[in-house]
Amino acid sequence: MRKVTLWIGMSFDGFTSGLDEQLDWLVPYVTAPEGMAIFRQLRQRCDTILLGRVNYEGFHGYWPPVKDDSKATRDDVDISRWLDDVPKVVFSRTLREVTWKNSRLAKGSAAEEVAALKRAPGKDILIQNSTRLTRSLLEADLVDELNIAVAPVVVGEGRALFAGLKQRIDLRQAELTRFENGTLYVRYEVKPRKSADDR
Repeated sequence: MRKVTLWIGMSFDGFTSGLDEQLDWLVPYVTAPEGMAIFRQLRQRCDTILLGRVNYEGFHGYWPPVKDDSKATRDDVDISRWLDDVPKVVFSRTLREVTWKNSRLAKGSAAEEVAALKRAPGKDILIQNSTRLTRSLLEADLVDELNIAVAPVVVGEGRALFAGLKQRIDLRQAELTRFENGTLYVRYEVKPRKSADDR
């Protein structure tokens, strides 16, 4: 079965963006060479990406022209091409259509859609950022791996990845790396939740 894996950056106090979706404090840390190498490996593993509305609109507004920008870095060109080509499943209650190449709106609930994707043939499935989508899939026990880059910044308020979760989620540490810029990268495997029959 395919795995669902998250790639996300956050502040030391657990926020993935500021109150108004600001990321200026985060980008310099997660785009360090070590972070770009991790994201490259994740792209090689995954052939589908899951996006919430905010990230879909932000990515669609920024990434498509980057592949043709002569001033873009090699990493950014590769990311632009991958995002253009990879199938993108967008979760939104307000969007009526998505126009980016190889993108489609999810038909059912996030849990139903992702459970079906996991059963389908293919490589692993990536969630990039998309805090609220990740939280809903964690609650549905559909996320298998967390790849988190923790920046050495405290922002105090914003969008928190784990705020409001209704149940405990047990993790198994699989990897821990310190970037030269002070960012901590940790990869956790999500332990499957025990069913009532297993208790």
